[in-house]
This record gives sequence, C-alpha cells and structure tokens, in this order.
Amino acid sequence: MPLQPIDLQTLFAHMNQVGREQAAQKGAAIAQQEIRGQEMAKETLQKDETVQHTDELQEEAAKVREKQQEGGGGAQHEEERKRQGEQAEEKRKKHYFEDPALGKNIDISG
Repeated sequence: MPLQPIDLQTLFAHMNQVGREQAAQKGAAIAQQEIRGQEMAKETLQKDETVQHTDELQEEAAKVREKQQEGGGGAQHEEERKRQGEQAEEKRKKHYFEDPALGKNIDISG
C-alpha cells in the first residue's frame, strides 16, 4: 500500500509534535532519576546526622546472653564439644563396614 501525497503532508505537519513528545518522555525519565538521587542523598544525610536506634542490636545481644547462660562455663563447653566429636566419630565408624582380615595379610611369595 503506497503512501499518498496527502498522507505525507499530514505526517510532516505532525513531525514536530512527535519530536517534542519523545524529547519530553526522555527528559521525564532523566528527571525522575535525578529526583530519586536527591531523595537518596537526603536520606543518607539524615541517617548520618541522627542517632541510630539499637533495637536490632539489643535482640542480638539477648540471644548471645541466652547462649552463654545455656553453655555455662568455657571448660564445660569445651568438654561438650569433645564428647560430640567422639560421638560423631563413633557414628562414622558404625556407618562403614570394616573387614577385620582385610589389609592385614601380606603375600610376599610373589
């Protein structure tokens, strides 16, 4: 379907308007990014200048205190780790079948 001369005249007349609209769309995206950047800068400045709340840190500290109370002393905790390691070793040994005669006999006859 070929373009008619009247269609070309209409398109050329609207070309300026289309160009302006496209430039405005591109400009709007850039303006949005600039505004968001300014907002982020204000937020970080505000965070830097204000006192930070320690609610999260208090929760973590409470968890650490609970673990320390459960664990008791350092020596008791060390013995408990040692016992757990021995139990894990026993489980590993039970898991594998070992033939008592395997690898014990050496054939030197040739």
